[in-house]
Amino acid sequence: MEKNAATGENSSTTSTNSGGNETVSSPIISDSLSIGTNLQLVIQKLNGKNYVEWAQSVKLALDGKGKLGYLTGDTSQPGVTDPSLPRWKSENSLIIAWLINLMDSSIGKSYLFLPTAKDVLEAVRDCYSDLENSSQIYELKTQLWQSKQGDKDVTTFYNLMVTLWQELDQYYEDDWENPNDATRFKKREENDRVYMFLAGLNQELNEVRGRILGRKSLPSMREVFFEVRREESRRKSCCETLMVQGCKKLKVQPWLQGDTNQKEKKEATLV
Repeated sequence: MEKNAATGENSSTTSTNSGGNETVSSPIISDSLSIGTNLQLVIQKLNGKNYVEWAQSVKLALDGKGKLGYLTGDTSQPGVTDPSLPRWKSENSLIIAWLINLMDSSIGKSYLFLPTAKDVLEAVRDCYSDLENSSQIYELKTQLWQSKQGDKDVTTFYNLMVTLWQELDQYYEDDWENPNDATRFKKREENDRVYMFLAGLNQELNEVRGRILGRKSLPSMREVFFEVRREESRRKSCCETLMVQGCKKLKVQPWLQGDTNQKEKKEATLV
């Protein structure tokens, strides 16, 4: 645990995950300037290629401590004569220091002298956000189109797909004039995702896939996942039962074979 350069308080904890990427636990920011309870959210440091995940994690952590307004500008700087100004400056400095600590050192240095946390986030977004980058959208959609269950269990495959869908959603900001249009679009989008998920399942799940597709209206994505996972569990249970029965037969057969050999020997002796 390191001392925060801006406040002198203990700040976030840095560790290295199995992939070799540095991660930082969420900020220690309470409703006051004193140290509060650690949020158990692990955030990978901004490395220039992971802005979407980084920004979402940062917002979740600060929103959980009631400090999101420092990033959005809703918690604006009080006037010079306002008695809450010192508190605002301290908390703003704490959040800036935390944000910079959540970046690779080569990236964070350039944001040290920005005045507010909002300025820091906006500058990072301008440099590293790919929200208007068509190549990023194409890459995500290609991964989704090519996703197959393979040797993964249904839960792992489903969570992989959901993660890609959620990341893709960050690239679109739809503004619907008619709420009914938005509802119809969301349902069609969910149906498309159901088709994509079912298409990626292994052949041994063809039966449950056929049952779902044979319905008059498609269930929700979560309902489809639940039904497929239940079928996977049922098949796994049946396979384990058959394996146990097969092992029992294998254990009995040598004895039966031995008894048969002994019987044949006795008959040969009598002859």
